[in-house]
Amino acid sequence: MPYIGTQPLTGKFQIVSTSAVSGEPAKFSMTVNSAAFRPATAEQIIVSVNGVTQAPVSAYSVDGDKIIFSEDLTASDNIDYILALGEVGNSVVPTDGSVTATKLSSTISRGGSAHIRVNPNSLTVDTTIASGENALVAGPFTLNATLTVNGTMTVA
Repeated sequence: MPYIGTQPLTGKFQIVSTSAVSGEPAKFSMTVNSAAFRPATAEQIIVSVNGVTQAPVSAYSVDGDKIIFSEDLTASDNIDYILALGEVGNSVVPTDGSVTATKLSSTISRGGSAHIRVNPNSLTVDTTIASGENALVAGPFTLNATLTVNGTMTVA
């Protein structure tokens, strides 16, 4: 796959630097090579404080480029290291069945600029179409669930 610039490195482990956020003893900014580092989840990093590996989510969370510890750190505490476990999302093939509709763009289409959408031929989950939304179904279609339309419905 061609890239402009350097090809992304997947699986590249990196040491993350931290700096205290003024007035917030549990919050630290994270950087890699002087640039803000934003892990996708707390589980993407391994953190050691005072020689003890910390448990993601219960001992710390992440918010953008900030790591937030569940307890305030004192001047005698030491963040030994934060190890980033590589970049996520670069040239990754999702596991079958792991991508849900909420992860898809509302503008997803097939055929590039043709903007063709393909729908299943039946409704199997109760669905509501809000008054500010549009919906279209083409071809044979079977309702096997409740369809609620909050607005005008035209059947052609």
